[in-house]
Amino acid sequence: MKKNNKFHKLSVQLIGMTVILFIIGTIIGGFLLYTGSRDMFLQAKEEMIAEKLDSVTKDVKRLVCTDWLFDYMVSHDDYFKALTPEENDRISELLPDLFSYEIDMTALKKSLDSFEPKDQTIMARAEYELLGNALNSRFQVASYEKLYIIDISQENRGFLYCDSKKFNSLEDDDALFLNTDTGVRWDYREKDHPALKQLAEQKEPEMIFEIAPINSSKATSYIGYMPINGGKAAICISYNWEPLRSQLFTKVRNLALILLGAMIVTCLLIIIFMRRIVIRPLGTVQEAIRGYMDEKDSSLVKEKLSSVKRNDELGMLSNDVEELTVELDSYISNIKKLTKEVMESLAQTIDAKDKYTNGHSFRVALYSKMLAKELGLSKQEQEDIYYMGLLHDIGKIGIPNAIINKTTKLTDEEYETIKKHPIYGYEILSEIESMPELSVGARYHHERIDGKGYPDGLKGDEIPYMARIIAVADSYDTMTSNRSYRKYLPQDVVRAEIEKNIGTQFDEGPARAMLRVIDSDKSYMLHE
Repeated sequence: MKKNNKFHKLSVQLIGMTVILFIIGTIIGGFLLYTGSRDMFLQAKEEMIAEKLDSVTKDVKRLVCTDWLFDYMVSHDDYFKALTPEENDRISELLPDLFSYEIDMTALKKSLDSFEPKDQTIMARAEYELLGNALNSRFQVASYEKLYIIDISQENRGFLYCDSKKFNSLEDDDALFLNTDTGVRWDYREKDHPALKQLAEQKEPEMIFEIAPINSSKATSYIGYMPINGGKAAICISYNWEPLRSQLFTKVRNLALILLGAMIVTCLLIIIFMRRIVIRPLGTVQEAIRGYMDEKDSSLVKEKLSSVKRNDELGMLSNDVEELTVELDSYISNIKKLTKEVMESLAQTIDAKDKYTNGHSFRVALYSKMLAKELGLSKQEQEDIYYMGLLHDIGKIGIPNAIINKTTKLTDEEYETIKKHPIYGYEILSEIESMPELSVGARYHHERIDGKGYPDGLKGDEIPYMARIIAVADSYDTMTSNRSYRKYLPQDVVRAEIEKNIGTQFDEGPARAMLRVIDSDKSYMLHE
């Protein structure tokens, strides 16, 4: 009987399905955790950045005439130089209330537009100083990454007006917090900053946010843009996005590890429970069915399935299998009985032709079955060889009775006729397609290992194994049966004859098996 594998296919399928579901769950859970945490963080950051941007924007608009200053910065490059004492005095002459928090920006713009170019340069430096101080004072106590102002207009997008990160707090109170990179074009890639394009195209610009790199580096930041000057410029606050992303990935990784552990535990539980509840009972049913296929014994099936008596579907399956095997047992038993009766009738018909060898076919069949059992063949093979033995001489039907029952020595011609009975038997039995092995025994039981047999002169392994067994049984019965010309031979003579012809007439395996049977028959019961 074929044994079940240790790992059943059903177990593998269930575990595989569990693993797939957990992998999908891990991916979905990780994605939801990542996006959920990110969205919560971004919402909190948006509120905080919006508040800070609003406050910074108010300070800048209150202190600096950005409309005028930003236009000047785009077309000039002399605004970031430090003011001299003389220029400070000139500012007091031009606009004594420039540094006042109550200055009117509309009036200031008109005044600045009316100044001479030299005075406009001085005023641009003063305004830029106010802008730098306003941003820098905010940035020195801020927790964010950068604070800067850029041009977001279509024709000059990316132009950096001021970057507070470039300023340093100096001990000299009179020193200007200079930004030496101010006025250069920001390392801006439009594909990385769709928010700027969107902001520039809005009719009524509103605050907008995006995750993007500040420069050409791979590091990303969360950036808030507050439009000013009617959407031509924007005040920007950014937070480093990398630490949060790293934290989120850590959470996702931890979630994946937790789910992996849960998956392993679940798989183990599935293995334990499924083996107990499903796999083991199914394996028992399978073993019972396979056992029945080998042994054809419903009582063994009933005994095997006694451990699967349950009130569920598996219990019903077990009962159905048991009932089915009982019915098959009855059906097969009837078929076997009919087959045996028919074949025994044929054997009696064969033996009736030769009054001197009556019962020969039955004895050869019995001896062949004994040898098959001694050689370790299956019960089915033992049954097959029994039927082969019963009909091995059926070809004698085609031999004239005068030759078969002749008491004197056969002529050469008569002997050649007798030698044709294996061929006749083969031709008769080969018509039985459901039992092709019958014809094998009929045709080859007179072949010899040394190739001197008939009808085909086969030798060694060319001769079918079953025929080699029948050949030994046939010869044993011939020597142990009474003939018209002699009585049966003594047991020791028969034994010696079989042993002597091992390797010439007989195959060693079946012949040695016959010797063991003879040795166990102390009273010489196996003779006619």
